This record gives sequence, C-alpha cells and structure tokens, in this order.
Amino acid sequence: MNTRAVKPFLPPPIKGQNQPSMIVDGSPLAIIGIFVEILQERFAPGNGLDNYPWYEDQNQSKIVIASDFEDNVTERNKKPAIFVDKDQSVYGKIVIGDRAGYTIKDGKDFQWTLSSVPVLIDCVSDKRGESAKIGDIVQWSLHAASDVIQSTFAFHDMTPVTLGRTGPYEADKEAFSTPVTFNIQYNVRWTTVPIRALLQEIALRIEKTGTSPTDYFVDIALRE
Repeated sequence: MNTRAVKPFLPPPIKGQNQPSMIVDGSPLAIIGIFVEILQERFAPGNGLDNYPWYEDQNQSKIVIASDFEDNVTERNKKPAIFVDKDQSVYGKIVIGDRAGYTIKDGKDFQWTLSSVPVLIDCVSDKRGESAKIGDIVQWSLHAASDVIQSTFAFHDMTPVTLGRTGPYEADKEAFSTPVTFNIQYNVRWTTVPIRALLQEIALRIEKTGTSPTDYFVDIALRE
C-alpha cells in the first residue's frame, strides 16, 4: 500500500478566473476571526449604531465584540457584548478519496473537499430586551451582507442567518443571551506526496532492535 503524508497548501490561481484576495486556507478558527472583524466594523463609530459604538479601546466602547476563545476576564464581565464561537466543524466527502487531480511524474495527489463550520454568536446583555435587540441587529446585518461576505472571503456557501430565542446566558446566569447561528462552507485543498522512504526507515529501526514490531510499538505506547 502506498501510504502518503498530508501537507496543506493554498492552490495557485486558475487562469481566466478572478481570484478573491481574502482566501482562508483551512482553519475553522479563521472563520471566527473573520466574523469578529465584520461585527467590530459594523458597530464601529459612524456606521449608524450610535447606541452601541465599538472602539479598540474598551474604555470607550459601549459594547464588547470578541472571539469566545479570548480569555480577557475584564471584557467578559462587561455588557452588552457579542461573542463569536463555533460548533463542531467537519470535512465532508464530496468525491471518492477527495481526489481532484494526479500527476504521474512525481506521484502527487491533489485533493479537495468542503469544510462546514457552524458559527455561533451570543448577543449578551443584563437586560432581556437589549439582548434581543442586539441579536436582531446582528442577524439583519449579516443577512444583508451575506452575498458580499461570501464573495470577499471565497466561501462556498453561507446559510440563512437564524435568530434564536432569548434566554439565560450559560456563562452568567444573571445575564441574557440571544443566539445568532448559521453555517459556513469553504473549499479546502491539499496535496499528498509518497512517504514510502520514511516508513522504510521506521522498519529498519525495528529490525535493529531485534524485537518484534508488536513489542516495539507497545514499548513506545507504554514508555514513560
């Protein structure tokens, strides 16, 4: 069996096509970063939301907008706030073996799939009505801009944005949260190259120990 190592890569431009300049190359965390930036820009001064201006200086901001992965305790205690998170992401199986191309000369496989990332946005406030209001603003802003967002960041798809029911915020039972959710799909491409020589080196190391392959690997697994 010809076992291969996987190496992510960003595919070259295709002749005759205009390539978007803002392509992410594989990390679901980059999707979170994109929507944090979009929402920060939406709430920035001068963009029509005078009640909730967002500034880089949190002492000036009337709202916190951040990734749910940030550990800044001060910001998390400040409300109202918008936190962007993700649910379970998955790489789909669109074609058999993910194969998009093959070159006989060097034995490289060019592969492709779609990554699906559910985006979760919590609109948090001490007041139930304010939480719902901010959620409504976020939902409409993302829906209205969805086509532009898709084309700018080369997303394969962005599903309709759903505004959920306002309820107690899990991280702070005295606060309320209104969830805004949708899914993002984007192209992931990579190439694989033969690694038979590397596996042969492992086989040689096993032979030099004079033990069986099972004993060799069990020793590695249990080694302190």
